[in-house]
Amino acid sequence: MSQDPYPSERPSSGRHPDPYDGGSYGSTYGSSAPYQPQPYQQGGYQQPYQPGGYQDPYRSLEGEKAAQLSLILGIVGLFVAGIILGPLAIWQAKKAERLGVPATAGKVLGWINVVLYGLAILFVILMVILMFAGFAATSSYST
Repeated sequence: MSQDPYPSERPSSGRHPDPYDGGSYGSTYGSSAPYQPQPYQQGGYQQPYQPGGYQDPYRSLEGEKAAQLSLILGIVGLFVAGIILGPLAIWQAKKAERLGVPATAGKVLGWINVVLYGLAILFVILMVILMFAGFAATSSYST
């Protein structure tokens, strides 16, 4: 058992290295220091897991209420007064997201309401214009 299990780590001189002597450790082992901090590399360094911070329960509760209201406004807006309830649903969804609660469904339904009812209003305006154009065309033939 006289064989050294780690011969490459043994210092070349007979004395043990002192890590606090200001650099003789590195000269003994051939490196400059026992620990070299590595520079930050893009993509190669990951932050350790840090648990989420404390969130105010009032803000969380208000955010959840705004997200639920956004979803309700979006669903009801599909059937009644979507041109009014759609923007309200979008507004409540943004309020919920500001408070840290996701409200994607309410926001999407709000935008669907705005687009559908906007197209419906454009369709009604187009029909009214065509109706007046038809009346104007028939009145010129009656004489």
